[in-house]
Amino acid sequence: MPSTPAPAIWRFADHDTVRTSEGRIWHRGLRRPQQWAVPGGDASAEIDDNAVRSLLSADPRAVFAPAAPDAHAPLPGRALDTPEALRLLDIRPATGATLHRRALDRVGAFAGSTTGARRTPAPGLRPADVRASLLGTAERHRAARITFDRVHGRLHARYAVASTLHTHTYVLTTA
Repeated sequence: MPSTPAPAIWRFADHDTVRTSEGRIWHRGLRRPQQWAVPGGDASAEIDDNAVRSLLSADPRAVFAPAAPDAHAPLPGRALDTPEALRLLDIRPATGATLHRRALDRVGAFAGSTTGARRTPAPGLRPADVRASLLGTAERHRAARITFDRVHGRLHARYAVASTLHTHTYVLTTA
């Protein structure tokens, strides 16, 4: 049975990272904006977004981690403040998303974290799944902030439960 290729990340943002199966960690924007480099590596060994997409598709054990929004800064993108704005949300040309979750609790904040601990990503979400998830978040957490950052291909949702700040980042993908 032929395997289907993994969905490609639609757009990258500076401060995203990719860890390959060999243990190399590529950082976007490390030396120059919109270029990927390895810390301490050769300055001439920078690669572009297409090379990283190829790397991710060729290495099934490669792991992508999006840049995490700072807890003390507003979420990037255009605010989606109403249920109607969420229902009318159009993420085309993206065909899906991967959900990356973070949680910042008292211990993490005391230790100096401003982004929170990373949770296991949830890949393979369809546009309808993303919309339903965001609508559910807005309904359950009235003070939630939801934004759409089309420039970087991300949707962000942030809400608090007790003393923990939850940040969900949906990284849009294409087939």
